[in-house]
Amino acid sequence: MSDEGVPPTQPTPSTLHQARGMLPQLVKAAVEGRPTPLTRKSEGREYRALLASPQAAEEAGWDLAAAASWPTAAARGKLGELIQYAATGSPQVLRRHSTPVAVLIPDAHAPATDPSPTPDPTTPAATLQQPHATPAKPPAPATPAAGPAPRRLAPLSDALTTFPTPTTGTENPDTEVVPAMPGLPTGLAVLDQALGGLQPGRFYLVAGAPGAGASLIATTAARTTALTGNLPVLYAASGLTSGDVAARAIAAHTPVDYRRLRAGNLTADERRAVTGTTQLLASAPLFIDDGADLDAEAIVSTAPDVDGLALVVVDRLQTVHNPRLPLSGPTAIADAVQALAHLARTRHLPVLAVLDTDDPRTVAALDTDITLTLTRTSDQAHLAVAERDFGTLATLHLHADLLCARFTDIPTSPGPTQVAAHQPSPPAMPFIKTPDRSSTSPTAAPAQTPSRETPTKNPARQRRVSPAKAAPATFVSDRVAQALAEHGGDTDAALNALAGDGGSAIPDVMELFEATRVETNYEHTTYPKLPEPLIRKRQDQADDVWEARPKFTHPVVPEGVEITHLDVNAAYLAALQSAHLPVRTITHNPDGFEDLSNYGKGIDYAGICLVDPIEWDHPDLPHPLGDDRETSGPLWVPTSTVLGVRDLASPSYGELCEPPVIREAYVAKGSAALFKGLVQVLNTARMRAIEDGDTLTKAYVAAMYAKLISTMGDSRKNHELKRPDWQHIIRGQAFANLRRKAVRAYQAGLGVVHVGGVDELHVTGDAWAAQRNGKPLFSQGFALNQIKAKRVSRKGER
Repeated sequence: MSDEGVPPTQPTPSTLHQARGMLPQLVKAAVEGRPTPLTRKSEGREYRALLASPQAAEEAGWDLAAAASWPTAAARGKLGELIQYAATGSPQVLRRHSTPVAVLIPDAHAPATDPSPTPDPTTPAATLQQPHATPAKPPAPATPAAGPAPRRLAPLSDALTTFPTPTTGTENPDTEVVPAMPGLPTGLAVLDQALGGLQPGRFYLVAGAPGAGASLIATTAARTTALTGNLPVLYAASGLTSGDVAARAIAAHTPVDYRRLRAGNLTADERRAVTGTTQLLASAPLFIDDGADLDAEAIVSTAPDVDGLALVVVDRLQTVHNPRLPLSGPTAIADAVQALAHLARTRHLPVLAVLDTDDPRTVAALDTDITLTLTRTSDQAHLAVAERDFGTLATLHLHADLLCARFTDIPTSPGPTQVAAHQPSPPAMPFIKTPDRSSTSPTAAPAQTPSRETPTKNPARQRRVSPAKAAPATFVSDRVAQALAEHGGDTDAALNALAGDGGSAIPDVMELFEATRVETNYEHTTYPKLPEPLIRKRQDQADDVWEARPKFTHPVVPEGVEITHLDVNAAYLAALQSAHLPVRTITHNPDGFEDLSNYGKGIDYAGICLVDPIEWDHPDLPHPLGDDRETSGPLWVPTSTVLGVRDLASPSYGELCEPPVIREAYVAKGSAALFKGLVQVLNTARMRAIEDGDTLTKAYVAAMYAKLISTMGDSRKNHELKRPDWQHIIRGQAFANLRRKAVRAYQAGLGVVHVGGVDELHVTGDAWAAQRNGKPLFSQGFALNQIKAKRVSRKGER
């Protein structure tokens, strides 16, 4: 059926952000003959395209043979660019696998975006625009398309002229400082230590009741980034003017009395100090949008216009609806939070927004990455740092210096909170990635109660204070020696403190993980939204992902035959080293990815997949999808299981089955290097303990990696890591590794009697004489790539 003359019935997305989220439904509508108009606003122009079926586009005269072609999953992230290309005459084909399913072409009802002639109005296509003679690459528009004018950004230097201050003074010093931490400094050292700065790709919500001063947290962050870091900041002021923002920045940075500054009632010394601050701020790349029509779409569309944008601040979201403020009212706030969070992720920059309430229900309903809830009593303020799914992680204490429109770190010794009027305040302290918990720096707040508080009556179970930067090479031995010293040399008591229930193994391994990943930039506390199969329906139930744990016992083993019980060394530690884990935003592909070479290598997709059952005609070997499946239908499995099935289907393993068929997938680009540093340190300590006969250290190391994997999914015992997808992938990797060994043993002439868990492989025959490609199949020893024999038995013996 042609698309001609058929009015779109699919709800038309009002923003590009909505269009990205609805793209699968829009493609389906196009396939069903219901085209959808899409719009992109960029640099003051409006580009309009139509998402239609390939048949309809060809019937309208478009030649798609040489058109650019994109997988639907890739098109989602580039949708704005594709709309612009299509609107200027270059159709963009969207495909599933190799099949075209939809195409973006110019919208016939849109104003012209190039100087080419418009289509003949007598042509039968009422909706689809006809192509020009040569639809080549997108021409540059000669005239702007009809649409809203560019938003006016007021440089901070313009806003400074609203104050009655002199315009002459000392020369502006060079204040550029490169931030010494992964994220942008907030201007508050204690907050930087808790957050690691404002991290790219994350959305932060500062919630505070009216009058608490939440906006001042945002102003401090913006001022610090633009002035101290010399990095561009977009400040979206809703309900404020550019003069309000400038006044707060001047009062806080000088510092000087905010009310007297606004009234122009300053002393001569104060005016000279303000002059110096004004000159510093005049050159800061802080751009303010205080337009009356400011909404989330305006912020999102303006962000690309700020070159090198480092931070977006939205001050503020108002819970009570105000018809003059688009960023007000429950519905507008919820939509704005979603759009701003998407902006943070897609533009890879931090977005900090202020909410004018601390009501727990309102805050929780917004479901933000990080929430900073501010409460204040007199000159003392408390900032509760909470992360999605974990609740409050820490409560920070700040000094409320509202006289100067700012919050500061609590000083360690009594003293004035305001510097001399003629001296600007010093730049914010650079962030130290792993602060020394055993001492307090001059600007740090007093020691806080850890969020993972343990009973003080059992000091052995409290996390011990560590140096500012853990030394990985001696970390394990240092902790063991300390535990022994604390318990008078009692190894049982030391083991319980290190590896027992409530022991330090979990926080210790997380600290070691942090110390061994200093060369990586992935933020492991960034938790992507979980796909539906990874969500537990009830707390006491598992999710829908099947890890294919082997539980194989051969049904026919002759009586009296000798069986060697092989034991795989540190199977979970080896899996932790080799598993490919998703470290970027997980993408849903409803049709899966047909090219299996992209899993594990190549593009390196990692995550979970819905696969069809496979035919397995080898009763002497464990099934690649597990031996005790309760369903015969499609299964959600980790990509490590997919890789295991792919290997068994390859010529290297004798093509034992058909390759897996992936029906659906939630995957992202992965990495096998995330835990390699940690594994190296733990395995080195493990091997040394084996050589020395040190059973305490060996048990401690085993508890560290075992508890890391068992708690990284969804556990109240590990608040620093929540990645159930990683947990499934690592476990699936261990199970697949064991299955590979079993198949190799069978192909080398051994009989496979039992395969269970992650490390149990029982075989008949001489395991140490078996060979593959002229080399011993197994190497006996304790290394990760070796295997050992636990015992030898005979069938029928008791």
